[in-house]
Amino acid sequence: MFFKKIVFFILFFSSSFTLFSQTVKIYGNIKDENNNTLPYVNIFTKDNKFHDISDSIGRFAVQIPDSYEFIYFQFLNDEPLKAEIPKNNNNNIEMNITLGATNKIDDVVIEADKVNATGIISVEAKISEVLPSISGGIESLIKTELGVTGSRNELSSKYSVRGGSFDENLVYVNGIEIYRPQLIRSGQQEGLSFINPKMVSEAKFSSGGFEAKYGGKLSSVLDISYKHADKNEFSATASLLGGSLFYQRLSKNKKLSILSGLRYKTTRYLLKSLETAGDYDPRFIDFQTYFSYIINSKFDIRFLANVSDSKFNFIPQKGTTNFGNVKKLLSLSVFYTGQETDRFYSNTGALSFNFHPNKNLNYSINLSVYSANESEKFDIIGFYDLNLLNNDIGTDNAGDSTLNLGNGAYMQHARNYLLINGLQATQTGYFKKDNHYLNWGILYKYDLINDKIDEWSLLDSASYSVPQNDENLTVDENIKAKNPLINNRFTTYVQDKYLIQDYLMQYEFIGGIRFHYNTPGDEFLWSPRFAIAAKSLGKNKHVIRFSGGIYYQPVFYREIRKFDGTIADNKSAQKSIHFVLGHQFRFNALGRNFKLFTEIYYKKLDNIIPFEMDNIRVKYYADTRTSGYVKGIDTKIKGDFVPGIDSWFSLSFLKTEEKISAFIHETDSTFYIPRPTDQTVTANLFVQDYLPGNKKFKAYLNFVFGTGFPFGEPRNIAYKAQYRSFSYQRVDLGASAVIKKENKSYNSKFLNYFKSVWLTLEVFNMLGIENTISYRWIHVVPNSSVAANDINNSFPIPYNLTGRRFNLKLSVKI
Repeated sequence: MFFKKIVFFILFFSSSFTLFSQTVKIYGNIKDENNNTLPYVNIFTKDNKFHDISDSIGRFAVQIPDSYEFIYFQFLNDEPLKAEIPKNNNNNIEMNITLGATNKIDDVVIEADKVNATGIISVEAKISEVLPSISGGIESLIKTELGVTGSRNELSSKYSVRGGSFDENLVYVNGIEIYRPQLIRSGQQEGLSFINPKMVSEAKFSSGGFEAKYGGKLSSVLDISYKHADKNEFSATASLLGGSLFYQRLSKNKKLSILSGLRYKTTRYLLKSLETAGDYDPRFIDFQTYFSYIINSKFDIRFLANVSDSKFNFIPQKGTTNFGNVKKLLSLSVFYTGQETDRFYSNTGALSFNFHPNKNLNYSINLSVYSANESEKFDIIGFYDLNLLNNDIGTDNAGDSTLNLGNGAYMQHARNYLLINGLQATQTGYFKKDNHYLNWGILYKYDLINDKIDEWSLLDSASYSVPQNDENLTVDENIKAKNPLINNRFTTYVQDKYLIQDYLMQYEFIGGIRFHYNTPGDEFLWSPRFAIAAKSLGKNKHVIRFSGGIYYQPVFYREIRKFDGTIADNKSAQKSIHFVLGHQFRFNALGRNFKLFTEIYYKKLDNIIPFEMDNIRVKYYADTRTSGYVKGIDTKIKGDFVPGIDSWFSLSFLKTEEKISAFIHETDSTFYIPRPTDQTVTANLFVQDYLPGNKKFKAYLNFVFGTGFPFGEPRNIAYKAQYRSFSYQRVDLGASAVIKKENKSYNSKFLNYFKSVWLTLEVFNMLGIENTISYRWIHVVPNSSVAANDINNSFPIPYNLTGRRFNLKLSVKI
């Protein structure tokens, strides 16, 4: 039934993919500053949807929609030239181009659709503003990219990449590695992502096999660059989930750029759709500002500051969860007393100096500081009853309780505090000479961590404390610890990229090495990496690439904290060896441009720390090390189903396992079990469309599917993957209407005060499907009935996610 509904909506959206925009033909010749013809120059639009190459004597002809204002020309690894397209009534436009040392475009260089040996994907940040998503931000868009398999929680911006945990993903903003809160347990507590989408100029993502200039994590890298303001503008957004203000200003001499953003988010309205009723009070606020100043043609300076304050207060009242199957339907009813109060506060400051004596040489120095103060405090008591329900839908009392199977109670207490202060200092640079592109970097990181843990839980079933003790009151879990930790890391890397091109092919070779030293593990590590690629310059432009290398993840803190709160003795880095074989194919169908991406990968895992998932918190078996593997295939097709806007479909198959040694049935056994991120199949469909005949109205559909994930009894490594959850299935829909179009005058004086006005309606979880993020285990002592005594006394109870909800959003620019 679910897939029938999905097919219906796909056909509904596809039915209007019949719009065509007018096109113009641009032709001419390309020469250098000495009037020599330049062969095989890349010609492309900024979004890379249209791409061509000049012939052997510099002639070109390219046909693109007339909506584009600029076109780009790039010879080999030189900076692209940004050329404005002349506007006239003729569909044939002649442009004769001169490329030379004066080529200078945006603050962030836009690359053509090149050979790309590393497989770095350029992410269109603007789409994140229209993608219907609860968590929002760039990460919601990343979840739709190749190799991202984290289809588990719409409330969180965290994602899993090719079998890795949430903690294995690198995130950089302007060259500074970004930290995430450590104590967060659930998506309800998670606030705003560090990345402000309105400030983004360029977003690049790799799901594996990335270059030596990125390091410190096992799975992926997201590299964000903020923009230099190109105009003066103020914009605001308000919705049922919060709002945002954004301001950008460019000085008259265009040297000083100021970007500032204030965001507020509250999910109270959404959380009311959860099964646990109560007083939810989530409040998340974030302020960010970015200054960049061009001193002269060789020097510039940049400053980034961020303050984030996330508060989550919750007074639970009651909850009912129905679970089971058609043969046995059960219901858990819980009544609560107590409350939870959490706060996650952080601030970041970063200062960058850039010196570029010429276009082929650049030096950068980055200094940044980071501070986080996190606390979670709760005292919650729950009284629960487990009942058997009537599953005969043909009777009048279907769904009613027919038998009480048992009852119990629990109490949870926590006073946990975490303080982190960090410092980063880096010196990076690049040098270009002929067909070589050399990168280097030196990095120092210092982290001072103070963790104070006071947490315990008590289980009681039918007036018996669990575990049972006749003389003492025994708690199920008791953690009391104080852990100060100092972490020093030293890193250096060097890599070279070499490009060869003839009239038929482009070849790219990348080789690099990265050296690590960190004080907790007291170990020197080296990570060689490579990538090779070949691209045909024919009509369809095939790209084949192969990359690999050794990747280490030095310990930070949580992965070496044991379940009892103490620190493990083994603090060595986790290791992964990547092999990625990829193919990219550009083709034209039905007059539209498409790209087909396919990647096959294998990751060999060594010295890894097993973990289990508790909602979105990763809980490590810190005193255990093991090995494992990840293998799979990812594919994605992306194209202009409607001219000028992208839609795509991605599909992934994955298998990941780890080796476990355990004492089972009085025998020492070694065997492989699925890792908690082993979702065999994941899929994503994102579709954009205009209303036929009226481009003022746009619609967006985002469909996510993921097969079930492994789970089992907590803190039991041998049985932590004993079961499988149900699949994750979700459809979100958005529809936008232009109230005031930019650069257009209206009869209303009030509307003319704004540059543009948009109104958006979003429907989250449109099909109302109950999805599960994780399971909690309850214990009951059955009542005295014979039927009840036939059951087990431990049950996994699903934590279900949000139901169907509507959101209305108003966006304005001034």
